[in-house]
Amino acid sequence: MDFKDLSIPPVLYHYTSWDTFEKIVKNVQTIVNNGDYEKFLRFGKNFRNYSFNNLVLIFAQFPEATIVAGKSKWLKMKRELITGAQKIFIIAPIPRQYQKKVKVIENDEEIEKTEVIKYNNYRYVYVYDISQTVGEELPLQIQNNNGNDMGYFYEKLKSFSKVPVIEENLFGTLQGYYSEKEQKIAIRKDLSLNDKTSTLLHELAHCLYDDFDYGKDKNLSEIFVESIAYIVANYFGLDTSMCSFNYITKYANGDPKMVIDLGTKIQKHANQFIDNLEKFEMQELELAA
Repeated sequence: MDFKDLSIPPVLYHYTSWDTFEKIVKNVQTIVNNGDYEKFLRFGKNFRNYSFNNLVLIFAQFPEATIVAGKSKWLKMKRELITGAQKIFIIAPIPRQYQKKVKVIENDEEIEKTEVIKYNNYRYVYVYDISQTVGEELPLQIQNNNGNDMGYFYEKLKSFSKVPVIEENLFGTLQGYYSEKEQKIAIRKDLSLNDKTSTLLHELAHCLYDDFDYGKDKNLSEIFVESIAYIVANYFGLDTSMCSFNYITKYANGDPKMVIDLGTKIQKHANQFIDNLEKFEMQELELAA
């Protein structure tokens, strides 16, 4: 079987077997078809250092997981595995390198040099959820902002935006929009504060990260930005139902393999959005000090 003829995303082609890839695809399909996409997005905020593919594998095997690590890492944190602890397999990179002779032109002469080529091999490893361990308490985890103070969060998002945010009288079901031509974000004036905040997150995702051709890929664009908005809102303690999970379901039934590529992109930019917001807040605090 020639994997190159099966439209496998490059990141998968280099490290995993066809069986593992099929497992990831089927798990994505199951998550979507069972209506668990919202739960999966919430789940992902606890594992920001893991790839989307490993998130799918962890969620499929242990959907209640909150913190996972290998046995040796748990031992370093003075926690031991309980008897019969459930193994969760993921895929881990192993850095490798080799030397290669190449011919280059220097001072109009062809010479031979040695280049070091770095690459990753991959292997299966097992991790365990904290619920499968006992021992010393972990250090306090990072706390989210107060979810009840959405006024503060809304104002912070307005300051963070690279384009002006204007409240307007919008009609019909339109809650907001981002205009690239006018370089502005409009938010419906009569929305509740929480709805203004979640709408602003959605439009900021359009403004900052959406590179789809909206005329051709409207569904992909909406899946992308609403998933980002949901992850960021959930991270900062805002309970929102902005995500349109019907788009995801329809899209996954068409070609679930493509969801993996989209999921990686969602995770990457949601994490970037969160990191940039936290850095922006720290800069504001430093300026105020």
